[in-house]
Amino acid sequence: MQKVLKLLPGFDLPLWLAPLGLSVRLFLNAVSVDAFNRLRKAEFLKYCQWMGEKGFHLVALAAVFVSIALTIECVIEMQKYRAQDLSGAIISIGLLREIGPMTVSLAWCARVSAMLANEVRYYASDDIENFGKNFICPRYLATLTMAIPLGAYGLVFGFITGALVAPLLGVSSTNDFLESARRGIEDKDLVVYFLKLILINPTIGVFAGCAAGWYGRGNRGISVPVEANAVTATLLVGYIANLIVTYAAYLD
Repeated sequence: MQKVLKLLPGFDLPLWLAPLGLSVRLFLNAVSVDAFNRLRKAEFLKYCQWMGEKGFHLVALAAVFVSIALTIECVIEMQKYRAQDLSGAIISIGLLREIGPMTVSLAWCARVSAMLANEVRYYASDDIENFGKNFICPRYLATLTMAIPLGAYGLVFGFITGALVAPLLGVSSTNDFLESARRGIEDKDLVVYFLKLILINPTIGVFAGCAAGWYGRGNRGISVPVEANAVTATLLVGYIANLIVTYAAYLD
């Protein structure tokens, strides 16, 4: 294992694990009872607007383009076996289980993470406990709250796009596409989809951004890429977490 790590330039295991430990500590402070008692409604609503209204276009457009690409690939491949009318099941399963969470969802979470990292970099206090309770709590709750409608919007836009595009590529009709999708989707698929989009990915995005910004404090005159570090951590940890959830859900 050590030989493998040496092949990764710039990889320092303790340096990588330090933000993880900080994230856990911040999480425990952010979800404490005291943090909820200090919650300010105006601040919560402010971040709901930024994360929801201003993130809607990213989610909607990303869902449309990802769905078109997935539909093209699936229908073309299924045509080779004259089974294109069954492509709805494959596309729906792909969107729900992996493609949606690992593209549209993580893209939005990376945007949130970068914003928080930049904010945290200029946070004045060195008190980590109050930082978690006063700063992170309202932003974390806003992220979780906005992830619910955005996850639903992404799902609707993705399916509608696939249903409209599929007949243009060889599927008999939109109804055949939707019927195939209905038969392919299981309750577990919906649970996995919303678990990743509403809880797992937003949590990773918020605390990856806060940890990256915290380590960038005190270096305001130095070019410290806190936003880049936050996005990298969000995507990398997000991929790993999505894999773990998929493994637990489908390979139990």
